[in-house]
Formats: sequence, structure tokens, C-alpha cells
Amino acid sequence: MMATLSDTSIELNNVTYGIAAIDVGNSRVKIHHDDVHLSFPYDKEWKKNVQLHFRDNVSKRYLIGLSSVNHKQTTAIVKVLQRIPGHHVLNAHTLLMRNQSELSLEEIENAGIDRMLGTIGALAQAPAPLLTIDCGTAVTVNAVSASKHFLGGVIFAGFSTQLFGLSKQTAAIPEMTYTPPTRTIGINTAQCLMSGITASVVGGVNHAITHFTEEMGVKNIPVVVTGGESGPVFESLKQSGANVQHHPHIVTEGILILLSKATIENIQDSIIGKILT
Repeated sequence: MMATLSDTSIELNNVTYGIAAIDVGNSRVKIHHDDVHLSFPYDKEWKKNVQLHFRDNVSKRYLIGLSSVNHKQTTAIVKVLQRIPGHHVLNAHTLLMRNQSELSLEEIENAGIDRMLGTIGALAQAPAPLLTIDCGTAVTVNAVSASKHFLGGVIFAGFSTQLFGLSKQTAAIPEMTYTPPTRTIGINTAQCLMSGITASVVGGVNHAITHFTEEMGVKNIPVVVTGGESGPVFESLKQSGANVQHHPHIVTEGILILLSKATIENIQDSIIGKILT
């Protein structure tokens, strides 16, 4: 049987650790280790759920790579994890900066850590050059060159974010949950919103892909789609004949790849020190 990332074990100070990944996003926290994939929204129970999982529901010690785009929740989750004996929390950004053989950042000024980690995860699924599309609170379309240079991309509001913004800015539009439309021409406000927002996001993605491939000089470029609201985008691209794959966990897989290839020195330098309560 072929070895997988979940088979990785790392010896540190005479203790054997498995590897785990946590992605602290804008609306939820995602956990990935072995064949476990968990996702918790930021409700009143989320910290307890994370603590119970790593305290009571795992059978080994972990080096936990942590990536965050939500600074408000970062300190909270680190404190939760540091109260549990046996695990170490590592800064995924530090690991990335120490290993640019997986993804070179020379071409950009800055980018969200989730976008960069997602491209590393995608490169395990498709060859460079490639594009990634991450559909969540924001939609990001990201480009990687044939030489594995992260080239940047575009960012715009996701399906639910557009709905929320319209409900806050428009008196006649109530808050509602996004659902993919069943028809293009809506006959009531809700149908018009779902159709219009879908057209906005899917159209934005297609516009980006068209112009990215022109700038990069690549035809039929592999596209890896991810994110909690990626279904309509993936289906549209698949129907159009694009060279598209759907992988729901490329950000956490990117963290696991960095952990699996890190030197002991870089692991030690990436461990987050104790945060006092």
C-alpha cells in the first residue's frame, strides 16, 4: 500500500509525533490529521470541541501546524491547544518561509497564508502550472507558474458574503442562506438573488481564468477548486470542459506537506511558545 501523509511520523527530543493541520478561517476552524476532517463554526462550543478532540479522541501526540487568517481566533485556539499535554503547535507561516522549494514567493509582495498553502496542497494533485480557486467567505483565484512560483491572483466576495452585504445595505432584502439556483430567470426576489449572485461568482471565476491563461500563455491549465461554497463553481467549470478537479482540503493538505518535509531545526523554530492566560 502506498504511504500517505497520514503515515508521517517525526522524532523530536526522543518522542514520536504524528502530524496534524489546523486552518483558522474567517467563519470556521478546520482540523485535518490521518483520515480525520473536522470543521467547527465559531459558535459558543467551538473551543470546547477542539479541546475535546485533541484531548480525548486522538491516540498519539501531534505536531500541529496552524494557519490563520482570523487573528481574533488565533490566540484563543493556541491557548486551547497548549492546555492539552503532549502536542506542539507550530506556525505554518514560519514553515512556509523556511521551505520555498515547495512554492517560491519571489514574484509577490504579500498574500494570505491560506492562498499559498492551498497552492502547495493543489500541487500534490496536479502539475504546475496551475490555478486554484478557493470559495469561502472570499473567493480567491490564484496562479502558480511552471517553475512553482506563486504569481498572485484575484480576490472577491463569496456567495454568502454577497448575500449578507446586500441584506445589510438594502432595506427590502432580508438575510437569507445561499442556495444554488434552479433557474436563471428568477420570478421572485429570492430566486433573482440566488441566480444573480451565482452569475457574479461563476462569471468572476471564468473571467479570471480566461485572463490568467492569456497572461501565463498556458492553454487548458489545470484548475483545482476547493472551499465550502465551491460546488456551483466546480460544476460550472466541469460542464464547460475545463481541466478541473475538486479537492476540499488543499489548505490543510498544504500544511501537512510542509510538516512532512520540514527539517528538525525548522520544526523546532516553528513551535509557538507558551501563551500565558
